[in-house]
Amino acid sequence: MESPEEAAHRGERVHLRRGSLRDPGPATLHLLPCDVLVSRPAPVERFFTPAVRRDADSLHVSFRGRGLRGQEVAVPPGFSGFVMVTEETGEGLRGKLNFSGDAEDKTDEAQGALERDFDRFLGATGSFNHFTLWGLETVPGPDAKVQRALDWPALAAAVSTHTDPVPARHPLPSHQV
Repeated sequence: MESPEEAAHRGERVHLRRGSLRDPGPATLHLLPCDVLVSRPAPVERFFTPAVRRDADSLHVSFRGRGLRGQEVAVPPGFSGFVMVTEETGEGLRGKLNFSGDAEDKTDEAQGALERDFDRFLGATGSFNHFTLWGLETVPGPDAKVQRALDWPALAAAVSTHTDPVPARHPLPSHQV
């Protein structure tokens, strides 16, 4: 799997299918502290959710024999969460996932060549306003990468807010300025 930097170096462009954001169904998300080598829908509720136990400060579950502890995490105010998938690349969009919101067959040769060469298209398949963050044996703390990423919008807004300069404690006399 290549990194975003490698994709950018190749000149790949990513396009969002805005129509897919209009009304995607609700999604239940679990962020696990492991790598899953498959990227496709899975019946998580069938295998994972029923086993979740709650106590006063966290959630508990066992996944493949390992104890996990977790917590519900809300999407920051003013933001929306979406489950995004990449459309298949190849011969245009014929026979592929079509997130454009229309039933039009995308067979235009120029568009097919463009997509084949260096464009990727993303579309939303679900939406969420919270997810479950799991840690191995312990609840992920405020220093977890996900928590820090979710704190970033508020921090960015705070440091970007225009304020008047703080006056000096001992202003210099006007003839020394």
